[in-house]
Amino acid sequence: MGGDEAGQSRPRDSVFTTVTWDGLSHFADYKTHLKRLSDHAKRLRISLPENIESLISEHFLAILPLENGQQKQPLGLVKISIDSDANVQLSARPITLRNEEIEAVTVPAPRWNRKVTGTKHGDWVPYHQARMKADDVGADLALLVHDFSIIDGDRASPILLDEDGVVWYSNSESGGVESITRSIILTNLEEHGLPFQNGKLTERLVARAHEMVALGSGMGASRIITIDGEDIGGAANELTQICQQILSQHYADSDNWTKMVR
Repeated sequence: MGGDEAGQSRPRDSVFTTVTWDGLSHFADYKTHLKRLSDHAKRLRISLPENIESLISEHFLAILPLENGQQKQPLGLVKISIDSDANVQLSARPITLRNEEIEAVTVPAPRWNRKVTGTKHGDWVPYHQARMKADDVGADLALLVHDFSIIDGDRASPILLDEDGVVWYSNSESGGVESITRSIILTNLEEHGLPFQNGKLTERLVARAHEMVALGSGMGASRIITIDGEDIGGAANELTQICQQILSQHYADSDNWTKMVR
């Protein structure tokens, strides 16, 4: 198992992804998660076992179903981790916050080298610490800030709608993780008349935003109503509603779910 002599996990000690689960026997967007897992493993120089899917299925057998499990509904999350010794580990938890109005705080973003940045890697402690800082002040989400711009969230990716009707997002080049949920949203946004743009979510852009939404496997599409106690946007919730509609339609499609061995 990876780690230094003091027990501190390092970025190249492991790679992971967190999959939406119906609490019973299905994973959402499983193949997409496996591809991201493989891509991130290559960047971290971690060799995934050739039989990785079989190993995940075997470990899935040890996960207990959720009491409120419902076929092909996003009710839980399963974290799939593979360490540098090719050991596979799965851990499950219910979703406790989804599609709600949330409050956020800002914290300094952790920094790693270029290949590590943007991957889901072994040194995830700074993300956990950011989430704890949010919990400590009664907030729902920590937004990670670097160079006066929001680059990521502790467990969801922020997007915002500007005064010109353009949706802005920050990608992994800025330091955030490539979000599968955000990709689903962006693929469908223009059908709803909303163009999108990659760029820095600067203080000025955020301050003048009409609406801001956090997107994640667990959070779904949750509208951010305050950041550090300051109101964000007005009463408009167009972007939130569109994002929630896109995700609802996505999860209603059986083709987006994979049945695991049970």
